[in-house]
Amino acid sequence: MVNQHWAQMVVKKIATIIKRNVQVVNKSGQIIATSNSERLGEIHHAALHSIQRNLPIEIEEEDMNFWKVKTPGIILPFEYQEATYGALLIAGAPEEVRESSRLLKVTAEFIIEQEIERSVRFKSSLSRTQMLSNILFNKDMTTHSYSRKQIVDFLGLKNKVAVASISINTTSKSKIRAIKSALNDWQLHDDDILELTPQELLFVFKANVNRGKTLEELKRFIENAMLQEGFERTLITIGDFNSGIQGLIQSYNESQSLKKLVLSMNHSEGLYAYKDYELEIICQNIRKHSPDEEASLIANYKKLVSFGGDKYLNETVEAYFKNHGKLVKTANDLFIHRNTLNYRIKKIHEITGWDPNTIDGIVLLRIAQYHYKTR
Repeated sequence: MVNQHWAQMVVKKIATIIKRNVQVVNKSGQIIATSNSERLGEIHHAALHSIQRNLPIEIEEEDMNFWKVKTPGIILPFEYQEATYGALLIAGAPEEVRESSRLLKVTAEFIIEQEIERSVRFKSSLSRTQMLSNILFNKDMTTHSYSRKQIVDFLGLKNKVAVASISINTTSKSKIRAIKSALNDWQLHDDDILELTPQELLFVFKANVNRGKTLEELKRFIENAMLQEGFERTLITIGDFNSGIQGLIQSYNESQSLKKLVLSMNHSEGLYAYKDYELEIICQNIRKHSPDEEASLIANYKKLVSFGGDKYLNETVEAYFKNHGKLVKTANDLFIHRNTLNYRIKKIHEITGWDPNTIDGIVLLRIAQYHYKTR
């Protein structure tokens, strides 16, 4: 069925070409668009006959009673992909409009083709938006396992995706329009953009060999694009690349956690990538959800800070992490012998219970150091 809005477009376009009364009839013979609004909804039996047989009809003045019409004219059924969608009625003596009839039919079918294709794209876009919104924002929704493959295929989640949270911190409508236009220019055919508010958007980037298949590559692409387009007062936080439904959710959560961290640092613009702030985000979550554990970590680390008159164990930890646990480099930076450094590492283990020579020990020591320095 032709949407009435687009049927009216057909009427307006044809009327500008031929300067005559024009009507559009649907497959049921009902007038759905016309130059004469009083006839809207009327059943046109001659047009219905033309549609059913998919044949044009020319109505001469002497045939008006037979066809039960008030004016002569031509009826042209129109098609899309071999399906008849309705008919175009042009008032006037057939010999006066016959020469233009082919052009008018092609024009009507072109407008209808545009309407159908736009409608399909809109429905697909709306469906994708609804599905992404349900996955990302409905915390109580259990992903339907029976349709998971269909969801993954439909949203293109077999390949890796990275979710970017975009906050436009301005009320200027022209500035917002310019930034959204730039974002649309970044969008590839399989990307998705969700507009949460006029100033808050989510951009789901699909991994791409030219734009980036890693977070670092995508970050460089966005940095270059932001410089060219002018993204002042715009904050973008990007989660890491992941695949599948859970990967999409993980990347979204990473972008949101990073956004909270950046805002807590009083930054309201710029580009930030999750991997650059992963430790800070983990520690922020500990601070928010496990304050007792945070207090315990800080108390344990304070033992190192207060140990010895020159507090050399804290200095040792700082140098140890600065050099990524490389013993020779750490000893050289501290101007001490390697054996002395081994003694200090042993002392750190004795005081805190965390052995810097083990994975568990070094992780706990690093997290405790961060909480102590940012308390």
